[in-house]
Amino acid sequence: MWDFLKALQKIQELAQLLEQVQVTGEGAGGKVRITISGHQEVVEVYIAPEALASPEELADGIKAAFREAREKLQKLVLEKLGIEGLPPMFPGGIGLG
Repeated sequence: MWDFLKALQKIQELAQLLEQVQVTGEGAGGKVRITISGHQEVVEVYIAPEALASPEELADGIKAAFREAREKLQKLVLEKLGIEGLPPMFPGGIGLG
C-alpha cells in the first residue's frame, strides 16, 4: 500500500537537496566545465583558452558538459527517490529532462 506521508517526506527532502546541490559536467576533454544547480540552472562555466581556437569544439564541449551535468543530477535525484534507472514509462527523465 502506498504511504502518502512517507512519499511526502521524500519529496520534501528532495526539495531541500535540490536547493543546495550543484553538479559539474565536462566536455572537450576537460576544456569546458559547466556547473548546474539542482534546478538545472547554470551556476558556473569554465572554458580553457585553447578551447576558443575551434568554435566547433567549443560548441560540442558546451553541449557535452551540460548533458553530463544534467545526467549526474538526474542520477542523484533518482537515487534519493530510491529508483534504480529510469522506469520505461518515463523516457526523458521523469520531468527532469
